[in-house]
Order: sequence, then C-alpha cells, then structure tokens
Amino acid sequence: MIVWDWGWKGHGYAPDIIAKLPESVCLMSVSEWGIPIVRGGVASTIGEYSMSTVGPGPRALRHWSLAKKRGLKTIAKVQVNCTWELSALPYLPVMNLVAQHCNNLAKADIDGLMLSWTLGGYPSPNLELVKQFESQPPPTIQQALMKVATARYGKKAVPDVLDAWSKFSDAFTEFPFGLGLYVAPMQYGPSNLLYPEPTGYRATMIGFPYDDVKSWQGKYPAEVIASQFEKIANGWQSGLDSFRRVLKKTRTPLQHANARKDFRIAQAAYLHFKTVANQVRFTLARNALLSESLNSSERENHISVVRAVAANEIQIAKRLFTLTRQDSRIGFEASNHYYYFPLDLVEKVINCECILNDWLTSQTRQQ
Repeated sequence: MIVWDWGWKGHGYAPDIIAKLPESVCLMSVSEWGIPIVRGGVASTIGEYSMSTVGPGPRALRHWSLAKKRGLKTIAKVQVNCTWELSALPYLPVMNLVAQHCNNLAKADIDGLMLSWTLGGYPSPNLELVKQFESQPPPTIQQALMKVATARYGKKAVPDVLDAWSKFSDAFTEFPFGLGLYVAPMQYGPSNLLYPEPTGYRATMIGFPYDDVKSWQGKYPAEVIASQFEKIANGWQSGLDSFRRVLKKTRTPLQHANARKDFRIAQAAYLHFKTVANQVRFTLARNALLSESLNSSERENHISVVRAVAANEIQIAKRLFTLTRQDSRIGFEASNHYYYFPLDLVEKVINCECILNDWLTSQTRQQ
C-alpha cells in the first residue's frame, strides 16, 4: 500500500502522521516540494510538480528520513516528461534537469518512483533516461545522457544533442514558478486569442486563459512574467539551433525519424513559451491604449508593441499549425484531451489579421 502525503497539514511537515502509519506501507512524497527559488527577482517556493526545479526538496527528505527510521519503504512522486508548467506536449527535452533529479534521488536512497500523473505518461526519451538510473551502481549524469543520445540519434549526433539538451535545460530554469500555474496560457499557447477589448472573463483552471493577465501573473509583476518567458524562449531557440544540426548527422532511418519527431516537440515547446510573453505584452499594451492618459509618443510605443506581437503571433500560429498536422500528440493532455485543434490556430491567424488591419488602424487614427 502506497500512502501519499499530499495535502497533509497544508503540504507542510507531518511527523506525527508518519509516526502513526502502519509498518507495512510505503510513504510517497512529491520530490521537489518545498524548494525555495528566486526567478526574475521574485522569491517563491515549489508547491506543485516542477521540472524547472530539481529535487528532492526539504519536505520530501525529512519525511523519507522519518519513514526510514520506522522501517517504512519510501517512494518519490516525480514528473519527468512534463508538468503543468507545460502539459500540452508529451514530453519536454530538458534532459539535464531530469538526469540531475534522478542522480539526486539515487543518492537519497529511496525505494521507488512514481513517474506520472494524468500528464506525462507518454513513452519518451525522458523515460529512457530515467531507466538508466535503475542500474547498480547508477551511471553518472553524463554517462546516462550519452547513452540515451547515442541509442536514439547515433554516435555522430551526440555532441549536438547534448548541447541542445543543456540549452533547453538552462532555459527552463527561468520558468517563473509562482505564477498562476493553472490559469496562465502555457497550455493553450498561441490558440488563445488576442482580444482588442477587455473580455471581463476570469481565466479558468486548466481552461481558457482569455486576457486575464492579473490571474496569470500570480505573485509576479506582469512585466516580469513576460521577460521570464522571453528568456526561456531565447535560450530554447539556441537549443533548437543545436538540435537542427542533429538532423544532418543521423545515419539510420530510425535515428532520423527519432530526430525529426523530437525536433517537432522541441519547436512546439518554443512556440508555447514565446506566445506567453507575446500575450502578456499585447494585453498590457492594449489596456494602455484604451486608457486616456497617454501622450502621442507613449501611444505610438504601445501601437508598435501591438503591431509586432500580432505579426509574430501569426507566424507562431502558422508554424504550430504545421507541427500539429505532422504530430497529433501536440496539444493533447490525458485529463483535458485537446487544448486546441489545428483549426483553432487558423482562427488565431484571422484574429491577428483583424487586429492588424482593423483594430490597429482605428487606434492609429486616434493619434
């Protein structure tokens, strides 16, 4: 029987409960909970599944220690494919973070892992990486990464694969955990429309984000949310440049097919990150334009932001449309099913064209 300490004392420490558990059960804790972080100058604490932060954290370590003293077995609840940080893809290629987490857990001497929730159970290179750490003694992080990279893409591609994975992982550590994790537009990505007028709707849990930036931002200023997702996107783009070289260095049909599939997933991740920054900047600029307190220079600056974002969102939606037609896994999560369909991205292009050709023209006339 697995006993999970989810919610005990508000996700706090619960030594008294552990002391009363039957001797035959296994105690499971979410590995990364309780880890303090600072991102974009804002302090936060991990309180949900996170791949951008590597566990185990203080809560899990303390609970496992107490359980071991009683002779109980211990299990880490982890997410190694994806999390609510971005659940619209079957896996995120942040392999260095996954390997570091597995390495840390091996040192923690726990008895088992639970590897997914409703999200994150799809067969993936990430799960192949976790499997490497079953061996005794476990491999080093570099050995595990190289073994998966070689098996999946071939020896010649390994340096570029490792470089891409490292850049993806570094970029993802900028994720502003502590934002409205369930309501911000990471999952719906570019399918979320740009609204020329405030909707007045509140974003819903793992539902439509609308234009509710106040809920999206959580404990972060909106500008920090935009800048953090731009950091992720910029770093991720550098990783894509490295991964693009992998496509030319595979040797067998299977290796090339693996590289093409994984490159599509990595591209889709970039588009989801980039669009979050765009949507925040658009909504802030729109709100400013609808106010009556701007001088002509300020107004022109905000119009430039709207114009640039709408044009970029058209390119993002078109690219993601192509990717979704090539890979039906994109946009899907088991408990929510499809966040968007390809035609939702067609609608987004039309939406942005209306912003550029109609609404923005009317705003320019008001100058």
